[in-house]
Amino acid sequence: MNGVNRGIFRLLPIFLLLFLGVSSCSQKEERRILVIHSYEETYAAYPEFNRMIAEQFEKEKIDADIRTVYLDCESYWEEPELERMRFLVDSVSKDWRPEVILVNEDQATYSLMKCGVQLGKEVPVVFGGVNYPNWGLLKRHPNVTGFHDKIAFNENVSVAKELFGEHVRLFTMLDTTYIDKQIRRDAKEQFKGHKVTGFIDNPELSPEEQIRLTQEEGYTRFMAIPLRNARNHSDATFMWVLNRSYRDQCYIQLKRDYTTINIGSICGSPSLTAINEAFGFGEKLLGGYITSLPIQVEEEVKAAVRILHGASPADMPIVESRKEYVVDWNTMTQIGLSKESIPAKYRIINIPFSDKYPLLWGISVASFILVLIILFASLWWLYLREQMRKKQALIALADEKETLSLAIEGGMTYAWRLDNGCFVFEDAFWASQGLNPRQLSFKEFMSFIHPDHWEGVKFNWRNLKSAHKKIVQELCNFDGKGYQWWEFRYTTKQLPGGEYKTAGLLLNIQDIKDREEELEAARLLAEKAELKQSFLANMSHEIRTPLNSIVGFANILALEDGLSSVEREEYISTINKNSELLLKLINDILELSRIESGYMSFSFKRCKVRELIDDIYMTHQVLIAPHLEFLKEVDDTPLEINVDRERLIQVLTNFLNNACKFTETGYIKLGYSYLPDEGNVQIYVEDTGRGIPREEQRMIFSRFYKQNEFSQGAGLGLSICQVIIEKLGGKIELKSEVGKGSRFTVILPCRVVS
Repeated sequence: MNGVNRGIFRLLPIFLLLFLGVSSCSQKEERRILVIHSYEETYAAYPEFNRMIAEQFEKEKIDADIRTVYLDCESYWEEPELERMRFLVDSVSKDWRPEVILVNEDQATYSLMKCGVQLGKEVPVVFGGVNYPNWGLLKRHPNVTGFHDKIAFNENVSVAKELFGEHVRLFTMLDTTYIDKQIRRDAKEQFKGHKVTGFIDNPELSPEEQIRLTQEEGYTRFMAIPLRNARNHSDATFMWVLNRSYRDQCYIQLKRDYTTINIGSICGSPSLTAINEAFGFGEKLLGGYITSLPIQVEEEVKAAVRILHGASPADMPIVESRKEYVVDWNTMTQIGLSKESIPAKYRIINIPFSDKYPLLWGISVASFILVLIILFASLWWLYLREQMRKKQALIALADEKETLSLAIEGGMTYAWRLDNGCFVFEDAFWASQGLNPRQLSFKEFMSFIHPDHWEGVKFNWRNLKSAHKKIVQELCNFDGKGYQWWEFRYTTKQLPGGEYKTAGLLLNIQDIKDREEELEAARLLAEKAELKQSFLANMSHEIRTPLNSIVGFANILALEDGLSSVEREEYISTINKNSELLLKLINDILELSRIESGYMSFSFKRCKVRELIDDIYMTHQVLIAPHLEFLKEVDDTPLEINVDRERLIQVLTNFLNNACKFTETGYIKLGYSYLPDEGNVQIYVEDTGRGIPREEQRMIFSRFYKQNEFSQGAGLGLSICQVIIEKLGGKIELKSEVGKGSRFTVILPCRVVS
């Protein structure tokens, strides 16, 4: 036993050390990090950039105290820029010394090393996003390491070819600054052995020779605009040249300074980028082969963490940043590229959830629709179950109302009068309210009235002398237990002495109001039930008619062997016609149901009325019977409407089909005219057909109504048309005369366009 105890005591220190080790591992390290950015603080990418840095340190279990400064390099020449860098670093380090400095982009990296600030020589520095490091300065700063974001010229030319075709022409913006010279030198080196010509061959090759290489030997032409020379002209001239001369070419961003900001947004041609600056942040850069911001942040932070854990920058060689193929979804959609046209190796940023995960999105939408269907079916079942009970309740409520009215008239009724401007109620009223009898001034009386009724009561008080016989209903709270409906019946008479006397009755009608609300609700339920029954009855009739025909003729074809081929063709034709009629009926019912339930979507877009009428007229020219004249009548005023174009065409097509069906001779006219006083346009279909009797014109838009019960169709077409036009914010008017024809007019809001 003693041996066991001794073993336990020996193991206790080990367990204690393990516990402390686990605890220390789970705790985050608190470290001081200084982040220096090259551009202005308002640069669109920096909020996301800073968020990524903080999240990456969090991911690495570093509790980072991060302080960020912005060089705003584009606002300064070299010497003022170096002075600003010294000021920024000294300001931050007065009472706070960073353990690692993260510096981003070429300008800030160069200025930090060049300005000679002591902190830049002593504290470990990790740079990123630097396209052209100053290797001479780096050799003098062993405390600096980082990642060379080397521009991949050939790969980005390949990106342009993959996205815009082999014969794409490229251009960029270059001048004669240090960075521009580095870009030209680097591009010329990388393009050796590749079929690319342009700014790298100037002045060795003439423009004519460059064009010949492009046309005859399959070279890709990559031109450079000397932007500072171009900016000597006015902005309007520069934009005109950019969009006129380079419209069908592809811009590739190779640097970011004040001369190239927003070039991608300004030019009308598609834009790529070989650097990560501004990509994905509203400057209309489609993408490229670059070190994206997440990669840059991950590399910098991981290197900083290594240094915080004891590594020396001198032992960490400067390496090239990892790159990836990326495109921006927002720019894709702006220039009309589909997701399918992008090769699989590209990562798409800013892509919506529904497009990134279409299967999951589809499952979610389908699940939601399924839940709605189940809910609707459950509510429908409950409605049918309660239908008979509601009808019985309606009858019972009517009887109860009559009985209750008699009881109220003989029950809670009290006399009152006005005496010297005060209300005097009988004692029975006060007893019913549990109050002591007293007279009420008009001000005291108003304190019992609901605020919403004050204006009406004041109006009646002012006109009291002219009230011969008056009945008003007011919400009053006499007993302090809540507002109830009371009815005041009174009359005012002038006495022989010239004085006025007002007296009347006061009735509590709260129960009557309650019953009225219940009866109204029951009436609405009964009306809905009756409407559903009528709908089902019409449905049964309309569906049964074509079904009987289909079944009957199908049986004849199956049982009668002696039918001639002509008879068989006739029976088959009849079956096909009735099948089409049945299918149209079901489609009409489903469409009407979708519209009324809100499931049918409407896509509102602006369209010109003249183009709409011309399209419909051209379509129906070949469909109108040859013996009928098809006319078109248009207004000279150019008009535009905001509608769902396809739905409006559906309505006008229905009008034209009806006109063809009921017009035997004469003409059918399609046209429109402007109503300037109302700001509307009327689009109409006019025919010289049978016409519609006046007494039937109000019913013509009702469901299942047919002027001729023996004609084909379910009588739902015009009902659907009316619902569609109402959804479009318009209305339908009908003018018709028997024997002369009909005119169906759609009236919609419009605006005049130049």
